[in-house]
Amino acid sequence: MRENIYISKRGENKYEIITKETHFEPGVYSLYALEKNLFVIKRQFFGENQRNSSLQKKKQEIENVKEPEKVKPEVIQENETIKPEIKKEYKPKKELGEQEGPREESTKEWYKKGLQIKSDLMKNGFLALNDLEEARKISYVTRQEINAGEVLGIRGFDKVFYIFKKECFEKLKSLILENMTKKIISYEELQEKVNLPKEEFNGILELLKEQSDIIEVHKGIFKKV
Repeated sequence: MRENIYISKRGENKYEIITKETHFEPGVYSLYALEKNLFVIKRQFFGENQRNSSLQKKKQEIENVKEPEKVKPEVIQENETIKPEIKKEYKPKKELGEQEGPREESTKEWYKKGLQIKSDLMKNGFLALNDLEEARKISYVTRQEINAGEVLGIRGFDKVFYIFKKECFEKLKSLILENMTKKIISYEELQEKVNLPKEEFNGILELLKEQSDIIEVHKGIFKKV
């Protein structure tokens, strides 16, 4: 034991160390073991000086935390015009039946070519177009007829645009459905029965599938609804 230190019993297994040294604060200890007639003391709690040291360390950690950077406001100059941010709207690509004006040439020439395609449609009752620009032309110049249901069109899985006058479509629709006498029928057998050109036959099948008059139960196998 060090000099000038006295142990005073305060309760069961609890002792108080008393010292004359001014820098040492009294503390309460418990009996840990007895060895060679000497008490080995284990401290149970911190003295006041140690608590102050812990608080001081915690305070220092808080002070060292960096404050978030402040956003500097924009300075608006005199007579400066501020334009609002405009978000661009997504516009999907237009297909047959959607109105779209001239794209590649002068308006007059573009419209003239569209009228020529329309004239062929009105004369023959059916058109098959592989060119997207031509499909846009016919879609634009026949927009009134399309909205009135007098012109019907669809883009097939083969990327071909099939366009019909309503009278032609109704005639071919009756022809197809009348020849679907079996529960199911193959593409080749049905085409042989109706005896239509391939493009016209493909086009009418696409429209009938679109309108749910027939369904393709397997590839090349059709059934009347």
